[in-house]
Amino acid sequence: MTVDRQSFSSRLMLVVLLMGGMASTAAAQGGVRGVVRDREGTGIVGARVIAESLETSQARTTTTNRSGRFAFIGLAGGDWLFLIQADGFREEQGYSVVRRSGQPVRLDFTLDYDPFNPVAPSVGVLAGLRGTDILSRLQAAERLFDAGNYDGAIDAYRAILSLAPALTSVNLPIGHALRAKREPEEALAAYRSALSADPRNPEVLAAISALDGGQ
Repeated sequence: MTVDRQSFSSRLMLVVLLMGGMASTAAAQGGVRGVVRDREGTGIVGARVIAESLETSQARTTTTNRSGRFAFIGLAGGDWLFLIQADGFREEQGYSVVRRSGQPVRLDFTLDYDPFNPVAPSVGVLAGLRGTDILSRLQAAERLFDAGNYDGAIDAYRAILSLAPALTSVNLPIGHALRAKREPEEALAAYRSALSADPRNPEVLAAISALDGGQ
């Protein structure tokens, strides 16, 4: 009987120690709540919030909800760096000490618009696409054309058309590339596709005239 009591007492002591350790760990972790807004005070949806501990290698990432709000739980107590990133806005950062217990830390961030990284429009020809993305694709296609890689340029221009079919003007450089490949019929078809959206475009008309005159 004595042995059984000692065994039970040992198990009970182990449970108490484990519970004490869990409580200690929980007390050493803290929470953070915050909101990300623009200069007009409107919450920014889908902003990326990156939390990086300045004392350990721990890092966490979350995104803001429809109200621009975000939250972290279970962060280790100590100094933290918070990076805020959102399309169309300049990156912002801030530091905060996360408490090991008590109420969550409250953080508010206000982001400035970034004119060099505009938000993709939700309507129109470029709906869902940023102008900078289209521009970079066009520049890449032009480099291929200038290097004499006409097949690569045509593929690059057609990829742009697949993303934004309303950009029919892209058929003009496609026509130029086909003409450089000595494929006049295909080039003429591309020029006419470009002309359908802009019947008075002088560059397209000149290209068609030059092609017709050369045939």
